[in-house]
Amino acid sequence: MPILQVYTSLARSQIPAKFAANTAQLLGKVLNKPIKAMTICVNCDQIFYSGLNPESDGPFSLATLRHIGKPSAAVNRTATEELSKHFERELGIKAIDSKFVFVEITADELGTRGQLRSDFD
Repeated sequence: MPILQVYTSLARSQIPAKFAANTAQLLGKVLNKPIKAMTICVNCDQIFYSGLNPESDGPFSLATLRHIGKPSAAVNRTATEELSKHFERELGIKAIDSKFVFVEITADELGTRGQLRSDFD
């Protein structure tokens, strides 16, 4: 059950209506997970500073992907590449101004439908 939290300096009005749904489609392909398992949350109007591009006045994003299962460098690399392209295409955020964090969680660390995910197995 992947959860992607996107924090961006963009205003809510600058986020395309289908951004979350399109992002879920992309992540489903990259992670080989069903779309119904995806949760995408977009947090707008954030304030950022990036040491890699301190003079940037363009939009910025920081995204954290949490999912059950051991993340691999290959999958994280592909996710970074694909999400970077996706964010640039849909949001106008350059790859240098997009950061991604990948976090493994266990089924005991995810609650849904009033239960822990581990209770479903």
